[in-house]
This record gives sequence, structure tokens and C-alpha cells, in this order.
Amino acid sequence: MRDRLIANAALERQMEYRIANLSSVGGINTDIALQLLDLHWMRQHHAFLLTYRPVIMRDLCASGPFSSPFLVNAIFACSSKYSSLPDIRDDPSDPSTAGRQFFRRCDELLARDSLLIRPAIPTVVGLLLLGSTFNSRGETSKGWLYTGYALRMVYDLGLHLDPQQTSTEAEDIEIRRRIFWGAFVCDKLQSLYLGRPVGLHLRDSQVSQEFYDLYEENEHLKLKSNPESASLSCMTVGNITIHSVSTFQQLCALSKIIAIIIDRFYVVGTSHSNAQSSLEQVDHALQHWRDNLPSELDFEPCLSASQTPPAPNVMLLHSLYHTLIILVHRPFISDGHLRSISQPLPSWERCTAAACRIMTIATAYRTYFGLCNGPYLLGYTIYVACTIHVRNAASQSVARPARIIRKLVDVNNVILIDHDEATAVSHTTPRFDLDMEAIMGMFPFANGLDGDLEVNSRNIPHDHVPCDPLFGLMDTSINLFTGDW
Repeated sequence: MRDRLIANAALERQMEYRIANLSSVGGINTDIALQLLDLHWMRQHHAFLLTYRPVIMRDLCASGPFSSPFLVNAIFACSSKYSSLPDIRDDPSDPSTAGRQFFRRCDELLARDSLLIRPAIPTVVGLLLLGSTFNSRGETSKGWLYTGYALRMVYDLGLHLDPQQTSTEAEDIEIRRRIFWGAFVCDKLQSLYLGRPVGLHLRDSQVSQEFYDLYEENEHLKLKSNPESASLSCMTVGNITIHSVSTFQQLCALSKIIAIIIDRFYVVGTSHSNAQSSLEQVDHALQHWRDNLPSELDFEPCLSASQTPPAPNVMLLHSLYHTLIILVHRPFISDGHLRSISQPLPSWERCTAAACRIMTIATAYRTYFGLCNGPYLLGYTIYVACTIHVRNAASQSVARPARIIRKLVDVNNVILIDHDEATAVSHTTPRFDLDMEAIMGMFPFANGLDGDLEVNSRNIPHDHVPCDPLFGLMDTSINLFTGDW
């Protein structure tokens, strides 16, 4: 089955030239459509593997069951934020209007064809893609609802059941598995981002995490350099292997742990005693995940600034892992909702170390790929890291925390954005109610990735945490980095 699918994927890739012979695709000029499709396959596709390329590109030409006008326009809408084409903007001079015509078209198709009451695989995929994009645009209610519709369709179509029990077709099995796990991941990440309940539960499903088509596993990254980041290393990222399938499988495994974290630590009625008993179990699960990570997916930017960077999806995987460490331990520290009377030093140490790792990964991401149009998951992980850095800066053991924070702002010439200015921010970039560049500028590193910080501060203790952006500015004698992490 695996050999057959890989061979078919290679053949279908060679046949994609047929799309160029079409007069239009999804109602737009074919050349523009092909550019937007290329952006999708380079960007959003590798995040969740929802769109199975061989059948979608084939059915675009043949009007087959795995493609639809709604799905095609959803792909166009989601990939528009990566395009500089003036033709896809309502106002050619305003990048924030990019893709609006495709969002409108999706809304029209949903209503005209009653797609929300006629479940189909292309509709599920389109809704999940749009849901993720709406979240990144700050339209969280719409993103939450679209994803919710898709999750209900997953059950209605039986995608939560083992496809091998109902089908012998290799393509059908691969498609259904990818869509279920893509939906599962989208659900868990959205729940973290919005702080809302999950919609898909493992106890209600029986779907293997084994994917047979590995054609994309060893493909190389083909991101085009961003003209706004011409000085960055993203000009030469062509030799980076994507490891698309294995990264997604590891993301699925992390998403299972996310479900446990939400259920054990963040549901209404969680008590300190119950959560404390789960802490060691979840900690062990995270460490087991990290210990068993394939070597090709390993990434330690603190240890070697000169190593070849991994693909963006691999960086996000590691950033999410460290974020989960914080989400497990943060409730037990300081003003956490599960804190106890005793001083939670081990949890504080784990959170601080994880926050430093997140900022290091985020800085590497900015250095190689830039933050423009970065995924909302990256913004979320940076935000979670900042919740720990701010707690550390405001700790009672730190003298003059306000002065420290002010120094961080002044040294980097950070301009805080007020609400009037924030409304003018382009909708083509993620909204976090935070200025991502300002946040990143507040946590500089002296490891060669992002220049040196010339301030009168203590040296960073490289023997404990190679890259700690805050410790050198803290006026404290307490070492927070003695844990074995």
C-alpha cells in the first residue's frame, strides 16, 4: 500500500501541468490560481496535512469528489496573505485587502449550496483551513464556529472510525486518516489559543496515526525570500528538508498530550490535589515524547547557532513542546490557579527554562524566515513565554521590576501600540493584541542569531541556560536555572 501511494503521488505530481491548460481555476485566472496553489503547498499545507495533494490537484482537472469550488476558494483565501499580487486585492495599494474576494466567495458558496447541512470531505477541509486562518486574523468567533462545523462533520462522515474497516482503497484510507488527525490537531491548538473546550476526543475515535504516503517527507523547502527580510538568512533556505509527514505525526502525539493537559489542569472544577497527582504523569509523557523524537527532527538552537536551521514546521513543533511544559507547571506557581502554600520552586524553574527556549526558537525563526505572516501558533507560544518572563521580572526577589521592564523597552526602542493604532494593523498578519516584533525585540540574544545586546548587565550563565534574554537584566542573586531540564 505504501509503495503504491508513493508511486501514485510521484506520477500525479508530474501530471499537475494539466492545470495550466485550464482557462480558469476556481473562477480566477489560471496563472494567479497556480501561484496561490504553490503558496499553499509551500506554507499552510505542511502545518496540518489536511490537503492531500495528489487527489486535490487531480480532481481540480477532473471535477472529482475530493475537490470543490469551496475548497479551492478556501485555499486561495488562506494563501493570499503570503502573496504580493495586486490582482488579488480589493485595493491594489492595500495589502490588507488581499484575498477578500475569496473569503466572500466562500461565504457565498456555503449559503448557495447549503454546504453546512451537506457534509463532504472537501467542505471539512475547507472549513478547517478557514477556521485556522480566521483565528490568525483575529476573527476568533468565526474561526471557532467554522472549526466547530468541521468537527461535527468529521463525526457525521465517520472519519473518527478506522477507515480500513470500511474501505480497501489506499487513497481513501490515507485521506480519511489525514483529515481526522488534521482536525484533531486544529481542535487542540484552537482550544489552547482561545481557552475553550475541545471538540474531538480520543475516547470516541479509532484511527491509526500511520500514514502510508511519504512522498513529501524528504522534499526540500522552497520558500521564496521575503523582500522585507532581504538581510536575513531566508534568502538561502533551499536545502532545508521539510520532514512533513514525520513532523505531523509528532504533532499528533503532542496534541494527545494537549488533550490531557486541558482535561487535567484547565477544566472547570479542577482541584490542586487532583492536578498535582497528574503532574508527574504528564511531565513523564512530555519527556518521553522528547526522548523519542527522531534525530532528524531534533533542534537545539541554544547549543549551536551555526547549525542548519530546520523547516518552520519543525521549529513550531519544538516551540509548542516547551509551551506545554509551561502550561503544565504554570498553574502551580505564583498566582496560578492551582498554586499551593509551599514555594513551587521546581515548577518555576521548569517554566523559566522553557520560556527561554521558546524565545530562542522564536528568534531563530525570525532570523531565518521572518515574522511577517508568521503562524498564529508562533505568536501564541511567544505570548506564553512572556507570561513567565513578566512573572520573573515582577518577582518579589527582583528589585525594581518596573525599572527592569522599562529598561527592556527603552534599550530596544519599543513603541507600545495603542488601540487606535492597532486597528490599522494589516489583517494579513496574525493578531495577538501584541506587537510581535516589539516582543521579540525585548528579548535579544548574544548567540550570533540576532546580534548582541550592549547594556550594562550581568553575563548570561551559559553553563545553565545558553540563551537567557532576561537573566542578565535581573537584579537578583537567586539562580532560577538549577533544575535538570
